[in-house]
Amino acid sequence: MESKNRASRSGAFRLVLSPNRRAGARARQAIRQRFSETLLSTTLGDLFSVVTELVNNSVQHGPGKPITVTLVMSGESIRGEVADQGNPASAIPEIKTGGRGLAVVDKLTAKWGVYEGSTHVWFEMLVDP
Repeated sequence: MESKNRASRSGAFRLVLSPNRRAGARARQAIRQRFSETLLSTTLGDLFSVVTELVNNSVQHGPGKPITVTLVMSGESIRGEVADQGNPASAIPEIKTGGRGLAVVDKLTAKWGVYEGSTHVWFEMLVDP
């Protein structure tokens, strides 16, 4: 499956990725194309780190189905979501006991979480002025 992305007038961006080892790099490339003229390099770097970690978790712990990344800029923040269609009963405990990646997500975002009963992760980041 090829990576696909769309940006709407509302600032929404959606990307569908194949769940393979190149998914994180493809996500960064698409985000760079869409947001490099909108975000400061520090914010863009933080966004790369957060999305890459969440996408890599989906590749490693997910069910092998397409991964959807959605980003919406609104005023002074970016809201993002990464969903992999996984089984939360088996995937979430593995992620929680894994490496330090989610600590990075926690540090770089204003807030983040997982929709109850899913492997659909959301986050909010502040945009540098």
